[in-house]
Amino acid sequence: MSASPKDAKARIQSLARGNAILDVIERQGVATLGAITKATGLNKTTAFYLLESLVDLGFVERLDRGQGFQLGLRNLELGKAVQRRMSIIDIAKPTLTTLCLSTRETINLAVPYLLDALIVESLEGTHGVRVTSYAGTRAPYHATACGKVILANFDEASRQAIYNSRGLDAITPRTLTSVAALEAQLADIKRAGHGFDLEEMEEAARCVAAPIFDAFGKVAAAISVAGPKNRMTMDVLNAIAVLIKTETAEINKRLAGSRAA
Repeated sequence: MSASPKDAKARIQSLARGNAILDVIERQGVATLGAITKATGLNKTTAFYLLESLVDLGFVERLDRGQGFQLGLRNLELGKAVQRRMSIIDIAKPTLTTLCLSTRETINLAVPYLLDALIVESLEGTHGVRVTSYAGTRAPYHATACGKVILANFDEASRQAIYNSRGLDAITPRTLTSVAALEAQLADIKRAGHGFDLEEMEEAARCVAAPIFDAFGKVAAAISVAGPKNRMTMDVLNAIAVLIKTETAEINKRLAGSRAA
């Protein structure tokens, strides 16, 4: 049974708050309850109960004599697990290189990450004027091609929870800020297998992306090609969409094969 939008929203909100606490502790090394509430804006009661849960789960350790909190060993365990699963980057890297060489535009690989997509790999194009992007930056689901093709393959409850928790802020005058309009576009994206960012994240920049699915058929990532508007006409974008989908189909086959293995 799928979760209701209300339940999904509550879970994502709690995860986002917990993540904010972990970010503060990561930055400070050791953080007191007061420092955490000041940095996150959470009230002390909420922060305290979230910290208790994080301590119970091993993500946070409480130091003696009220000295504060530090990251727990559970983060190291999961980090090692992530390293083992980072094969998607290794698998996708030849495709990213091929697309960069053939289009000479900027290529991004993004994965789902809480309320935004996260760019985990990026290759800059070789044109003198190009779109710049960096691994480690977040890509709003509603305003980027990578984000939209990932979002289009989430279930409805998860999408609604993201809308309710994050909102659809206008990053440029072309950003979609209506849930109804975005949902209609996402339905088209899911049918077509690719999506566009037409100056929705950055003015004068356009982007096209296609999704990557894991061994269980769940959306795991997206690959995009981005460039300046004057080069990325709709004809060019549509041609690149065909190219990306051909390349991602091969990645999907390899990931599907990993399940059988």
